[in-house]
Amino acid sequence: MRRLAVLADIHGNSVALRAVLADLARQGGADAVIILGDLAVFGPDPVGVLNLLRQIGSAFHVRGNTDRYLVEGNYPGQPDGSDWQSQVLAGFPWTVRELGRSGLNFLADLPASQLLRLSPQHTILAVHGSPRSDEENIRPDTPVAELVPMINGQAYNLLLCAHTHLPCDRMVAGRRVVNVGSVGLPFDGDPRASYALVNLRPGGEYYIEFRRVSYDVEQVVRQLVAFNHPTAEVSAYNLRTALPLGQTLIYTDRMRQGDSRAGETVTIGHR
Repeated sequence: MRRLAVLADIHGNSVALRAVLADLARQGGADAVIILGDLAVFGPDPVGVLNLLRQIGSAFHVRGNTDRYLVEGNYPGQPDGSDWQSQVLAGFPWTVRELGRSGLNFLADLPASQLLRLSPQHTILAVHGSPRSDEENIRPDTPVAELVPMINGQAYNLLLCAHTHLPCDRMVAGRRVVNVGSVGLPFDGDPRASYALVNLRPGGEYYIEFRRVSYDVEQVVRQLVAFNHPTAEVSAYNLRTALPLGQTLIYTDRMRQGDSRAGETVTIGHR
């Protein structure tokens, strides 16, 4: 195994996922795909996302925190009004109804982590948040003093993580730490879907290629409205701005509806 594709935080956005899989095919594919969780909630097509993922032949899955919330039925609060937090929380029971028993069983079977020993010199730990918790944040600006206790405890030389929707590539205490960002709901101001290609190199080295893929964001917004999704207003804002609610729109409509046939390699941090 020499090349891996790593996807995360799809969040019910099948339009973005299709664009990413098409871009991956144009790049020559991968020996395996690693999927780091948060597959279903907030987007308009959780069933479509799971159906697409089931079609991937060689895949290693990791459960995300929102996948766990859906399975456990234990959400981070209850909707009690019309504010944006209530809209977000209402997305959980909506997604449960859409997924049905089959979809929830799929999520329930996902492991919390994957330790992949791909060669004597290449050992990868794949998680959603951090090795300690699926709710812990590894961000581009997380202080090293906070990161070191998060990542200790197992023998590996590459950590693959997600959860924050912010891609980054860092060296911490002699380990490569790569957050691949989000396919379906980026939060770094770039609305294009984010994923990564991991190429194994001799001597235990890795070459990380971050890919950004344009897709029709407005198609997803129309789906949210057509399906009467409870988070339609909030999710539309997040998708259009690629920022959490309350931040500033920095990308134009034309840029958000770019040509998904032309993905782009983006350099981020440590190479």
